[in-house]
Amino acid sequence: MDYQSVVQEAKHKHELSTADRFIKISDREEKCDLPKSAWEKLFTKSTTLQTWKGIILSKGVMEIALYPMLLYELQPKTIIEIGAFNGGSAVWFADSLEVMGIKGKVYGVDIDISLLDEKAKADSRVQFLQGDCNKLSEVFSPETLAGFPHPWLIIEDAHVNPVAVVDYFHNHGLQTGDYMIVEDTNKYLWEYWSQNWEDDNEVEKGNQKLDELTNWLMEHEDQYLVDTYYQDMFGYNVSKNWNSMLKRF
Repeated sequence: MDYQSVVQEAKHKHELSTADRFIKISDREEKCDLPKSAWEKLFTKSTTLQTWKGIILSKGVMEIALYPMLLYELQPKTIIEIGAFNGGSAVWFADSLEVMGIKGKVYGVDIDISLLDEKAKADSRVQFLQGDCNKLSEVFSPETLAGFPHPWLIIEDAHVNPVAVVDYFHNHGLQTGDYMIVEDTNKYLWEYWSQNWEDDNEVEKGNQKLDELTNWLMEHEDQYLVDTYYQDMFGYNVSKNWNSMLKRF
């Protein structure tokens, strides 16, 4: 195939509109096309080396490629990231929206915002909030969420009480067309972290993350479907997020 054919075919346009793009969780398998051995170097050893504007960008290499495409398609007016770390990804999201001409607001939530980089703190496009995932209503009351414009992109990246976080946004605002991504559901990553992470409690919760999310999705499988265009772009579940790139229907 030559370059002209590639452009004329515009395969991505077909894939974006294919009838079987969105799949119920009951039709998904808990597997990954990329072998376990590849993940140690591809993500676990490189993630703290990736930066955006000199700030650690703790996203997988696949997600760094996928998120901009999703942002352009979704055109989110509200992005909420639970688990802000040092603010690198929130600034990246804000920059991405600006580059694409999307008028949206980014919120980053963490239980300890003292870790925020000074450049992230100074970014007026991002509102960082200190809060506990176990008390999410104290961070975003139902009344506050009701005022946030749609579409929403909700990102759970804290590994603390993830199903309760998902359920809170489900019950307080997520609408048809919104997206929710639960990060770090890749079990291969947690197998590695179980040997290299000091917080045994977080590792234990992380190991349970995919199973707990799957159980929740089984109860809501007509409302939240896996978007296989992004989920499987590089191979089946070749992402640090297995079966957890979800669209609300």
